[in-house]
Amino acid sequence: MIGGQAGFGIKAAGRTLARCFAQGGLHTFDLTEYPSLIRGGHNSYQVRVSPTPIHCHVTPLDVLVALNTETVERHSQGLVDGGAIVYDPKTTSVASLADPARFCIVAAPLDDIVAAAGGQRIMRNVAALGAVLGLTGYPLEFLTASLRAQFAHKAPEVAELNVTIAAKGHEYGAAAGCPFPVRLAPTPDAPPQILVDGNEAIGLGALAAGVGMYCAYPMTPASSLLHFMASHDREYGVVVKHTEDEIAAMNMVIGAAFGGARAMCATAGGGFSLMVEGLGLAGVSESAIVCGVFTRPGPATGLPTWTEQSDLRFVLHAAQGEFPRVILAPGDRADAFELTWKAFNLADQLQTPVILLGDSYLSDNRESLPPFDLSKVTIDRGKLLTEGDVASRPEALDDAGLYLRYKVTEDGVSTRALPGVKGASQLVNSYEHDEYGWGAQGEEPANRTAQNEKRMRKLELARKLAPQPARFGCDAERADISIVCFGSTKGPVLEAVEWLATEGIRACVMQIVTLWPFPADAVAAFMDRSTRTMVVEGNYTGQLEGLIRQECLRTFDWRINRYDGRPFSPEQVFETVKEVVSDDHAK
Repeated sequence: MIGGQAGFGIKAAGRTLARCFAQGGLHTFDLTEYPSLIRGGHNSYQVRVSPTPIHCHVTPLDVLVALNTETVERHSQGLVDGGAIVYDPKTTSVASLADPARFCIVAAPLDDIVAAAGGQRIMRNVAALGAVLGLTGYPLEFLTASLRAQFAHKAPEVAELNVTIAAKGHEYGAAAGCPFPVRLAPTPDAPPQILVDGNEAIGLGALAAGVGMYCAYPMTPASSLLHFMASHDREYGVVVKHTEDEIAAMNMVIGAAFGGARAMCATAGGGFSLMVEGLGLAGVSESAIVCGVFTRPGPATGLPTWTEQSDLRFVLHAAQGEFPRVILAPGDRADAFELTWKAFNLADQLQTPVILLGDSYLSDNRESLPPFDLSKVTIDRGKLLTEGDVASRPEALDDAGLYLRYKVTEDGVSTRALPGVKGASQLVNSYEHDEYGWGAQGEEPANRTAQNEKRMRKLELARKLAPQPARFGCDAERADISIVCFGSTKGPVLEAVEWLATEGIRACVMQIVTLWPFPADAVAAFMDRSTRTMVVEGNYTGQLEGLIRQECLRTFDWRINRYDGRPFSPEQVFETVKEVVSDDHAK
């Protein structure tokens, strides 16, 4: 972990360190934590590294890089026995350590190293990174390559100055006068990896899907997706709009979808509150849009930079009235990429809003993984007529040859013709309407019933098209315990399951990927085959548990809920499951 005051380059240093490990073929997972302040406050960046694949962060620390005294006071209790503290004795005190003999204390003159090289004080984070690599025996060339890539857009001397500072820090780390048991080495001939956070993965999925317009107003943790899309707009021909508010963002993507573009917006729960009426407009107008809702703790402003899973019920019921929607919840960055391009297909196939439900733990943190396989990406625009004459689609016309934008169909999906298609005169607004789109007959009982039932029939089609729950671990029939989760709890749960296996405890996991329409049959069958069941979710009221009770008429034997703004750790899941199974065996 690297810790210090905001402005010390904590995040940049952590990402640089993770990148040099990933380039050496090691697997990494990052955890960034920062307060909701414009300036100041304590920041930390944790990098977990392993020669084998990993799913999430862990709680214990092997190395603590303390760029100020507060970091020692806050985080030294997380250090394992024999762990190392890297610090500058001129600026940081370790007097708060109750038992210094437990640790390998590396006093490196970080400020002096930077000053001697003629650098700026913020570069001491680079000296500290060099010390970490020297301490662990990891080759310096991966860090120097990472630094040169990071500063390639600046004058060459900037990169070389950082390389010089890193090399001097490496010397101090390698010469540490205390034994440190952790040694790191690159993996020879390792396959290539990418290092992405959840928002970058979603952005890549949107680009792969052919997104034509992205609109957003910045709101943590969705802001970085706007930055990502804006940095690639010209390269991929995407219109990226930083709107004046979230209301405008939602309405703009509805307009873009009407014009034929694949369109997306994203925000957090507070911003989605403003989008809700617009979401209803997308529902009644049968607009093919994708909306990302990346949860942070509420209510109101809540904890802007922390994480939770408390918006499930909100996105499920948002907007007045009833209309179909699809809710997909990525569990990791690979899911985020795949579910995003699939979300665009579902929006087009169903002509209804699709919501990507994430959270800060997914959005903000990076993991290393194989490059995304673009050969698996497919584009399906559904019943869409983009050019020519609507007369070529008689199934979309009335007996007189007039276009029916909202024709009542068996699957609930009508043929959609873009503006400019000959003969496809249409009216789209926020009112209930008849098959032509006119509101004059929309209030008639028979018409209202027909249009409402038509839209809701899309949910049956969605059940066939949307991703099914994912299964991990052993079969439910053979498991000591079966765990159900959704979203970013996937990583800590899977890590805990692997640890449980080393204790002789067999666990199986169901990750519910499509939260709506809810896969009731699959979930009920999974629970019926299980001897003990547990649900893990990051909210107080048990929103997933309640949804399962509602849809499956099933309940759980145990539950773990967390709602302090922090993500689940695998240790928390591991210890709870171990205790539950052991107590049950004892009985």
